[in-house]
Amino acid sequence: MLRDRDDAAVARLLQLRPDLATPPPTDFSQIASRATPRHSVTQALHLLTAFEVWVAARASNQTGAFSASDLVVDRVELADLETALDRLLELSLVWGDASSLRPVRAMASMLAQVDQSDVPTSRPPGVESQPPQSAPLVAKVAAGSAFEFVRRMDVLVEHCDHQPTKLVRRGGLAARDVRTLASLLDIPSSVAAAHLEIAQGAGLLGIAARGSDDVLLPTAEYDTWRGLALTDQWARLVDAWLRHHPPSGPWWLKGLCLEAFGDPEDAVVVTPAGLRRWLAWQRPRRHVSADREAMTMLEQSAWLGVTALGARSGFLSFDVSPMGVASADAVRVDERRLAALLPPRVDHVLVQADLTAVAPGPLSPDAARDLGALADVESRGGATVYRFSTSSLQRAQRLGWTSDDILATLAQRSTTPLPQPLTYLVRDLDRQPLQRRPPSREQERAPHRLSQRATASGSDPDLTTDDQLDAAALSAIISALRNDDPDESQDSSGRTSDNVFQSPILTLREAVETGEVVWFGLVDTHGSSFERVVHALSVDGGWLTARDVKTREAVSIALHRITAAHIMRSAS
Repeated sequence: MLRDRDDAAVARLLQLRPDLATPPPTDFSQIASRATPRHSVTQALHLLTAFEVWVAARASNQTGAFSASDLVVDRVELADLETALDRLLELSLVWGDASSLRPVRAMASMLAQVDQSDVPTSRPPGVESQPPQSAPLVAKVAAGSAFEFVRRMDVLVEHCDHQPTKLVRRGGLAARDVRTLASLLDIPSSVAAAHLEIAQGAGLLGIAARGSDDVLLPTAEYDTWRGLALTDQWARLVDAWLRHHPPSGPWWLKGLCLEAFGDPEDAVVVTPAGLRRWLAWQRPRRHVSADREAMTMLEQSAWLGVTALGARSGFLSFDVSPMGVASADAVRVDERRLAALLPPRVDHVLVQADLTAVAPGPLSPDAARDLGALADVESRGGATVYRFSTSSLQRAQRLGWTSDDILATLAQRSTTPLPQPLTYLVRDLDRQPLQRRPPSREQERAPHRLSQRATASGSDPDLTTDDQLDAAALSAIISALRNDDPDESQDSSGRTSDNVFQSPILTLREAVETGEVVWFGLVDTHGSSFERVVHALSVDGGWLTARDVKTREAVSIALHRITAAHIMRSAS
């Protein structure tokens, strides 16, 4: 019974089935009642593997109490059945102890279509269809992808700072603007759109009002992010991708897909077909969109640096649970391993006579902020090329830069002498003065910063997993359950005080699922009070169907006439 579980087991149940804890239950009867309706059972069944679904179907066909030995068939080991039943017990899809189990009744109709003659394997299928890669080579290629991803994201957000991107009425970007960003970043439009979504999910971009329009602008969080080490920048972006990017699936699906790659040191190559086979066994009752999301995740993980050459890089690790990742906070980034493969930051550029500046590596935060304010990114590859133009310098002037500031900063940042054409271009600003505001020094370097407001656009997160409770919430719920445990108020006869008779329907539903004897009080049509002790069979349509313990007579009683109920755990 639920009351007999220790705190860790109760917490595990509420983690796996968060709908049972919303709103916070006040007693175990509420949890039992919430665990039996079809919608809740459906969500729990989505957490089962193909073999566990088959075992659940076998269990739901049992006419009475059963044990693992009652489910044994050819080619199925008893130990595998016991493991699967432990999983069903953990999810409260079966009740009782190992020698006397009963299934939740809703499972019978929901699993009626399962072919019990087709026994799935109790082990996940292999995904290997190609020779493994070299783990060091995978790490090097993935580090390059991670580096380029961070650089592209920096360019994208800086572009939105200089040219705020207007949102259309439905909240997204116009196709033309997405193509502009794709051209700027030299990536496909679909990848550019994903970059925007991840930037919003990471809090680097927010929505601000410009007149009657909403535009995307950098947030104050972007300034913080820009000052981080490259590894920390990548970790923040990947965390946003895992948690806040619905098009590539909820974080638990991403974790489950990455689990298919196994140990990164083995450098196992996972193909789309292999990943589909893996998911088909791991989550046979998954939503129809899961395969599409998994394919999107597989594609994106390559340009993120999470995978490379079809194998997992090893920069991202997590604690695996039966539903994917144990918790979103269990995701970790091996920053030391990644940092060893990334180029060091530089604080200088090479200014050339053609009005360009070449950054020979990733720029330090201050240098990137200076060059971003004074020039536009022209190309990115082994080295970033910035181009100075009249428009870029006028933009800096509007932000408060004087020609002397610009020349002094460029002289400090450049390892080559400033060419005369660039000096003339800067001095020309004084001949065409613009109206500019006198910002503070911080405002010069951080224009248009907003408080974080936006998260990634997309559908609501998966409610069966993304709404997991944190440790503090779980502890509070369990403490409340233990403090208000009805069993503590029982007297020697097995009856309880009046304060436990607050929800007779919940108690009756629990009795239906557990098969235990239940006592209840009722009032007839004349106002007379009665008591009965029965085996509850069903609670449906406003009626209790039961069988009297003494007479074995079938009875049906309107629920509104039942005034109190209590499970008689001391009854024989």
